Amino acid sequence: MSLSIIETFQSKSVDEWRRDIALVISEYGELVHYDRKQTIFHQDEPASSVYAIKNGLIETLCLNQAAREVTLSVRGPYETFGYSEVVLGVPRTRRAATLLDAEIWKLESSKFLRLLLNKPEIVLSMLGSALHRSTQSSDMRAELRGTSAFNRVGYVLCKLSVCTSELARAKTPVLPISHEELSRVCELSRQTVTKTLGIMQQQGIVELGIRSIRVLDPVKLNDLIEEGLLD
Repeated sequence: MSLSIIETFQSKSVDEWRRDIALVISEYGELVHYDRKQTIFHQDEPASSVYAIKNGLIETLCLNQAAREVTLSVRGPYETFGYSEVVLGVPRTRRAATLLDAEIWKLESSKFLRLLLNKPEIVLSMLGSALHRSTQSSDMRAELRGTSAFNRVGYVLCKLSVCTSELARAKTPVLPISHEELSRVCELSRQTVTKTLGIMQQQGIVELGIRSIRVLDPVKLNDLIEEGLLD
């Protein structure tokens, strides 16, 4: 492995490493449409493909000790998932499903592994991404800036607001997600999520509809989370 490849790798951010992996999967894989709430793969099934998101939003889930499904991570455009089990040669350790309609690049495991033989820069990107995740409890928990219900709900709404090009361009994106779905992703009770959204509506941050939430000012919401003012 040349020194220039290592230097380029070290100069990039975690997001850039993950985008590089996604671009390789998009180049060699097929683009597949998934409907909202559709399962992409189940826990314990063979790991036959790797995935990269073009648009939409997916969540990974697993069963806890009470046999209740909990969200482990939420991933959006140009993020990847499903390659850890492929590299390790083990069955799926979690379930992956769409939160919204999504277009996802899918690449057969054997093809992906062969690609890695000739792409050391992607191997480094995978290593960097995996090591970063290993220092965090999960992607979503690492990004939930603070532990308050406001931060949790606000973070997920921000992520949903940019998960497709159409939503990202909209000044006031309408998110097709119910309070029940939002409560599972945020690991909060439905009552807490409903109360939090009600306060956000009073503050002019969101507008609540039937199984939908309109974010009135995505930039303001993101700034409030970044500054830790959603408490």
